Amino acid sequence: MKGVLVFLTAALGTVYLTGAQEPKRCVAPSQFQARVVQLDYVENRVNRFMFNYDAVNKREAIFEELSEFTPGRRFYEYLVLANEGVEYKVDLRTRNCTKAPARPWRDIEIPPNATFVDEYTMGGPGENIVLQQWSDASPLRHNARRYISFTLNNCYLSSEDILLGGANVTDSISNRFYNLVEGIPNPNVFVVPPSCQQTKYHQTEPFTLWP
Repeated sequence: MKGVLVFLTAALGTVYLTGAQEPKRCVAPSQFQARVVQLDYVENRVNRFMFNYDAVNKREAIFEELSEFTPGRRFYEYLVLANEGVEYKVDLRTRNCTKAPARPWRDIEIPPNATFVDEYTMGGPGENIVLQQWSDASPLRHNARRYISFTLNNCYLSSEDILLGGANVTDSISNRFYNLVEGIPNPNVFVVPPSCQQTKYHQTEPFTLWP
């Protein structure tokens, strides 16, 4: 638990304002690809993804990647097509596909109602990057707070921490974004897999991969 507390404290930064005027909000890229490492303290596991984001067409393609050997664990592709109101979950081994209604779309941006938390430097002299951290209520989780950090120069998303309510740090999910590339390197990731065209597997709730 001590290690978890230290990590979350470092991730969230110093939660106070210095009295300076709130900085100008940057505009994040509307299309990008990135790798993500997710620390899921609720499920007590580490997840890794290749994340493709397209706000122009309101769609996401997310591929789980092997992070550690877990006997019996399955890995999935998630395809979110918000304009069509549908999500697909595809087993990467069997290619079985499950269909669900799409969750409400949210752009990756500094939300209009977000509060500025802090500006900080990651790294040290000669090798560093400046980030800004903002906080708001998570739109997809009841009674949860979200802390998001963007790079100062290009407004690249660096981290997202979801605190699911209360003071228990173990009820939280942290996403770290790296190797980000602007644009859509491979548009084919958004093509609906053949096994999803007439799938017989359905569920009534959206997939909850992203808090």
